[in-house]
Amino acid sequence: METLRQIWDRTLEEGVEVYKASRFSALSRDCFSHFWRDDAAASRADETAIDAAWRIVIDAGPLGRRMGSHLAEFFAGPMRMPLACETRPADASAKHSSTNPGPRTILLLDRGGGDPATPETFTLTVEPDCVTLAGRDPEGLRDGVVKLVDLMGARCGPILPRGETVFRPRLAVRLGATPHLGSYREVVFNGFNAVYLAGIMHGGPLFALSTSDAIPELARRREPGALDAIAAQARRAKEYGLKTYLHLNTVKKFPQDDPVFRAHPEIRGALTWSADGEHVLCTEHPLVRRWLRESVQGLFRAAEALDGVSVIIGGEGFYHCFMRPFGVEKGHTNCPRCERVGAPAAVANLLNLLADAAREITPHAEVVAWPYSASAIWSVDPDQAPMIELMKPGTALLTEMEKEETVTTPEGIAKSLWDYSIQLVGPGRRAASQVAACKRAGIPIYVKSEPELSFEAPRLSHVPCLDRWLARAEAMASCGAQGGWVFAAFRPVFGSTVSEIYKQAWWTPTESADQSLDGVARRLAGSAGAPHLREAWRAVSEAIMHSPELPWYYHGPYYLGPCQPMIADPEAAVPEVFFGRYLFLAEAVDEEGMKLRPTFMTKPSGKEMFERAYRAMHEHLCRAAEAVDAAEPFVPAPARLLFDGEASAIRWFHHTARTHANFNESCRLRDQVLPLAKSADGAERAAAIPLLARWHEVLLDERENTRAALPIMEGDVRLDPYYGFDHSFSHGAEMIRAKLVILDHELDVFLPALVRRCGGLTP
Repeated sequence: METLRQIWDRTLEEGVEVYKASRFSALSRDCFSHFWRDDAAASRADETAIDAAWRIVIDAGPLGRRMGSHLAEFFAGPMRMPLACETRPADASAKHSSTNPGPRTILLLDRGGGDPATPETFTLTVEPDCVTLAGRDPEGLRDGVVKLVDLMGARCGPILPRGETVFRPRLAVRLGATPHLGSYREVVFNGFNAVYLAGIMHGGPLFALSTSDAIPELARRREPGALDAIAAQARRAKEYGLKTYLHLNTVKKFPQDDPVFRAHPEIRGALTWSADGEHVLCTEHPLVRRWLRESVQGLFRAAEALDGVSVIIGGEGFYHCFMRPFGVEKGHTNCPRCERVGAPAAVANLLNLLADAAREITPHAEVVAWPYSASAIWSVDPDQAPMIELMKPGTALLTEMEKEETVTTPEGIAKSLWDYSIQLVGPGRRAASQVAACKRAGIPIYVKSEPELSFEAPRLSHVPCLDRWLARAEAMASCGAQGGWVFAAFRPVFGSTVSEIYKQAWWTPTESADQSLDGVARRLAGSAGAPHLREAWRAVSEAIMHSPELPWYYHGPYYLGPCQPMIADPEAAVPEVFFGRYLFLAEAVDEEGMKLRPTFMTKPSGKEMFERAYRAMHEHLCRAAEAVDAAEPFVPAPARLLFDGEASAIRWFHHTARTHANFNESCRLRDQVLPLAKSADGAERAAAIPLLARWHEVLLDERENTRAALPIMEGDVRLDPYYGFDHSFSHGAEMIRAKLVILDHELDVFLPALVRRCGGLTP
């Protein structure tokens, strides 16, 4: 029997290998795969066209030279036009200034441009015979190269608009995760200036990284080499001028009789999760506080390029005595020491301790507190305002744009956004309140958005409602926060259109939404196909508005899509292929993550209003799928990968909504028909016959839908739930084939038997 860690590591390794073999992996491992050259693109009178006679001249330090080499890669690669690239020595800056770049030259400077008062700004000057890109600083030049590539990418050719423009970032910190199999180059070209080291799911277990001997019994949890690996990652990120953060956790807790408690019984903190659960270390005890301080100091001492750490202090992650205490009401704990302190003060004390420790080593370091689900677990105040009031310099807050809000669908359904959603662009009431509270407290606040995921359709590679995602980016930039953190908490970043759309709103001057989306659509579908793709995005955005619920994680048709069995016969055994492991449930204890559980639903989560909502979603997504079909003939060959990556998500979403609508209606009909079919009253049995006819139509439609979905699943590993990363299911194609066998039996055996019992004719 595999251990939890073995299952997790194996599925991750398998997922990496199969993704490497997928053509879609190019989208995340190579940022320049998002661009191509249209030979028909011609410059206008107000534009400058760059040809093979031009050259790149780099008059900049190491970061500028690195970015200049990437610019040369862009010209040699997607633009199919290698340019000579010349690096000037630093002492040549006076001779080769921005006023004397030379003919047919793209001059890159890491000084003298932008806004002198604003870091990371840059000036782009395009003249008929020269282009000058001057950063206010090296980071400004870095971002200027990204903008230069984007401008040419939107035109599908080496063409730039003439004039002089100063670009300013709208957010001081733009944090992203490294795309799957990609590098820090991809982080930068997605518009970010900060990065998570090791990713959110595989960040830093503090026990593994600690060098403190304050509690000797904890030394057995150290992982040799882990701290060195983090330090090396941070150094590589600094080669791109990126700010670096590490996500810390203390998920691994302690049994009642653990050696650490036998040696130090006084540091035993709250009992968590259940009566036979595990204990945390009490963060109010002086010995634990010493261990925490020394551990954080050791981390920042070893990783000199680290700028900060983040900790979830709400419902998971970095444990304190108010997180998941067993047998007490919200806002209380079973740890007497912390109960006397109170939740807001105990959590703020922890954060301030970590920040003080970090800043003793790195004066500018910050500890970012993420109160994910705090209001459901320990925070009586829904906005954590009492905790924020007690947070001191060196701390910051991270909050979600939409979480913990309620929206109303066109059907009148009050939908709780208990987790990530794109139905509400944001910021929601809670986020706006926390922005104001942090401003009063004088601490930074960052707002979070998933880069590609919303739980309206979490199995997709990305949710292709680009209009809504661009609106989210604009909202993040204008809500008053100091930063936008766009990282995947649940899975890798697949390098989709969504993962790059945020940067369209993150510098001034900005284009209009239509200009931005038109440019992206042209890259994916060509000039003739772009209007159809825009229509598909609009239809998906409209479908999202009808989504009636955010169901439980990775469960049922909203996640499985056409893999979800119809459960027409509630007494039939469901094959094991439809059971899986929810690895993330090991947050409580490892055994919970090992259990096989149903991945499917047996009844709808809502009533007939939900059924109408899913039918409405399906209607909009039919439009989206038809628009994709209309665009396909016009897609130029160089854009085929980009278009197919987008079309796959739209088509799977269409089939998913169709399954969800069919499942809800099938279950309603089932629950109406079966009692009638069992009745001794002939009139009641006869009343079931028209319902059976409709049920037959629904199951026939679902069989057709499932068959049509199978090649999409087989052609896109990103859709396969086997590679769920924090859960482990069967392969999607195996589930679909098993479902089709069940559907055949339901249509050919089960329903006809019911029809005969009710006195009707077998269809």
